[in-house]
Amino acid sequence: MNEFDSLTTDELHFLRVFVQCEGRIRDMEAALGVSYPTVKGLLASIKDKLSQRSPRFAASARSAEKGHVENHDRTDGAEDAASDASPDEILDQLENGQLSHQDAVRRLRAARRKER
Repeated sequence: MNEFDSLTTDELHFLRVFVQCEGRIRDMEAALGVSYPTVKGLLASIKDKLSQRSPRFAASARSAEKGHVENHDRTDGAEDAASDASPDEILDQLENGQLSHQDAVRRLRAARRKER
């Protein structure tokens, strides 16, 4: 059983629409016939439900939120300094929920460039 097994049919439908609309909330409004706040509320509700069912999902969500904020504040120099970790350390941080997927990819690519 996985965390998605706990979702209702309506919640799974919402996620299908989310994927089809590639996460664009304005497109979801039209597809579902609901308002922007309703889409945001449903998304938050599903996120909370998944977080309660799966510690790994909760860690990934926190990491993604943290990475989203940090990525906006980060300068190129700071990103290069963060890539001093070995690829194994970066993968461990990703697995432990300390890094977002995007952050890990950037750091691994930076580490590869330094090796060349």
